[in-house]
Amino acid sequence: MKLFMDESGNGNTSQPLIVGAVELGEDADDIEERIRDLQKNLCARRSLAGLPSFEEFRKNGFHSSTDPLEVSGPFLELMRTIFFRAYMVVTDRTNVPGDAEFEQIEFMYAKLLSDLSLRHRHEPELLCYIEQSEGMASIIRRLPHSVVRQACRTTGKVAPLPQLNITMVAKHDYMSTAIIDYVMAAVSRWLQAGCTTNPKDWPYRAFRAIEPSISLLYSFEHGRISSRKDPLH
Repeated sequence: MKLFMDESGNGNTSQPLIVGAVELGEDADDIEERIRDLQKNLCARRSLAGLPSFEEFRKNGFHSSTDPLEVSGPFLELMRTIFFRAYMVVTDRTNVPGDAEFEQIEFMYAKLLSDLSLRHRHEPELLCYIEQSEGMASIIRRLPHSVVRQACRTTGKVAPLPQLNITMVAKHDYMSTAIIDYVMAAVSRWLQAGCTTNPKDWPYRAFRAIEPSISLLYSFEHGRISSRKDPLH
């Protein structure tokens, strides 16, 4: 079982703080190959040569906040053709422990990974790839123990968990990390738009497009927002 994880909104208090994971199954390698093939095809577009955001894409791969429409559009279309499950925890920074943001992020990673470890307790191992970012190296070293402690708090007992193997990667190492990046971007814009349900609002339409792949969207302040068992639509 492969998990691709990232955080969104860190360092920007005007945005919700989100930690998310995308779960890919046995076809994870095929999905990675399809994403790489798409990047290769898009990189050949001469009409975009010299555009700074396009050159950044050619160098590092897909990124929702900087990709030009000529790149983000085809990637979103690809996402609609693949099967994945997305899990996210979100906060407005008022109901998570920790004075510093990196402490809040660490708690959110531990909480989400402990829940996923319990969910997949019968798997031998979870391969977790976290996109590299400043400050994540020290958090990753502590995560395996933090996940076990959090799982014990959740269940009230010591539970058998899969082996958790965490690796920090760059986008060009595993381009599948772009999936959770795009999912969190759509969720963040929708949350910032007040969770609008007006079809005239683009953030709402973008959220609805990815909602079928959301297995869990949970707010530490407001509880469950959406899930596969209890979707909004």
